[in-house]
Amino acid sequence: MALQDALDHLVTGWVGRGHVHEVVLCIDLGGERWSACGGYWQGRKVTSQTPHFIASTSKLFATAMLLRLQSEGRISLDDPVKRFFPDRELAGLHWWRGQDLTGQITLRHLLSHRSGLPDYFEGKRRDGSRFADHLFAGHDLAYGWTEVLRWTREEMRPHFPPGQGRKALYSDSNYYLLGEVIRRVHGSTLDAALTSLVTGPLGLEHTAFYHPGLPVLPLRLGARQLELPQAMASMPADGGVVSTAQDMMDFTLALFGGYFSASATLADLQDWRRIFFPLQAGAGLLRFVMPRWLTLGRRYPELLGHSGISGAFAFHCPERRWTLTGSVNQIHGRAKPYRLMMQALDILQRSR
Repeated sequence: MALQDALDHLVTGWVGRGHVHEVVLCIDLGGERWSACGGYWQGRKVTSQTPHFIASTSKLFATAMLLRLQSEGRISLDDPVKRFFPDRELAGLHWWRGQDLTGQITLRHLLSHRSGLPDYFEGKRRDGSRFADHLFAGHDLAYGWTEVLRWTREEMRPHFPPGQGRKALYSDSNYYLLGEVIRRVHGSTLDAALTSLVTGPLGLEHTAFYHPGLPVLPLRLGARQLELPQAMASMPADGGVVSTAQDMMDFTLALFGGYFSASATLADLQDWRRIFFPLQAGAGLLRFVMPRWLTLGRRYPELLGHSGISGAFAFHCPERRWTLTGSVNQIHGRAKPYRLMMQALDILQRSR
C-alpha cells in the first residue's frame, strides 16, 4: 500500500471511534510532507489548514519566545523570575516550611516544571476541588494574572523546593508566569509578542492566541461539545493557542531547526525529568519514548515536542528527521494522540 493510502486508511479508521469526529495528521519526512484528514466541520471536510485548539502544545510557543528573547540578550533562562516583577508582587508564591522560596525560582525551573509550584488548572485546591473539573462541567469563566496568583498562593500548596533533586511536577502555573514574563520583557501584549517573535517571521497566518469569535473546531469531551470561550481566552501561554497542522509543522521544524536559538541552546533544554509515564519533561519540551516491554518488542524512536489536552500534538523525531503534527480533537482519553502517532510511526517504519 502506498504511503498516502496507508495514512488515509489510518485516519479514516479513527473517525467515529471513541467520540473522535475530526482527525488531522501532518507528517514531514525531512522535507517531504504528507497529510491525512478525516471528518467535517461547518459542512466542509477537515483539512490540514483547519484551525483547532492546541491546548498545552501552546507551551512550545512560550519556549520559542523565551529562546528568542534570550538570543537577543534580553533574558537568561537562569534569571530568577522575581527579576521581572516589582518588589513583593510574587511574595509568598512558594511558601515552603515557614520560608518564602519564591526568590529561588528561575525561568528554567518554570520551563522544566521544576519550580515546585502547584498546577492551578488540574491541581487540587484546599477544599479538594479542581479548576479543570469546574470547566469540564460546562461552567465557563474568565480569569487572569490576579486570579492565578491568588489561587496558587492562597488555595494551593507547593510540592517541593525549587530545583530540588530530580523532582518535577507538571504545572500550568509555571507557564502562566512565563507568559507574564514574556509580556513584560517584550513591553506589549502577549498577542503582539507572539506576532513579532514567532508567527510574523515564520509567516504563520493561522496561528494566534484564542479570542472569543475566532473560528476554530469545537472542543470535545466525550460525546459533549464544550463551549468555554472565556476560559480559553484566559490561558494564553499555558494553553490558549489556536493553530493548524500545517502551521504547527512549519513552527515545529523551525523550533527544532534552531531558528529561535543556537542548536547548542536547544540541546541544553533536554535535561529530562519524569512527569507522567512514559513522558519526561525538559525545559519547554516533552520527551516521549515507549519502552519495548509495552510494545511487544517493537522499537519506536524518541519523539520530542508537546501535546495538549485537546488531543493536539507536535513532535519531532531527531533520529529519523521525522516530524508529526495534528490533532484527534478529543479531551477524553489522553493517550489518543500518542496512539495515533505510534500507528503513524508503524506505517513510516514499514515504508522506509
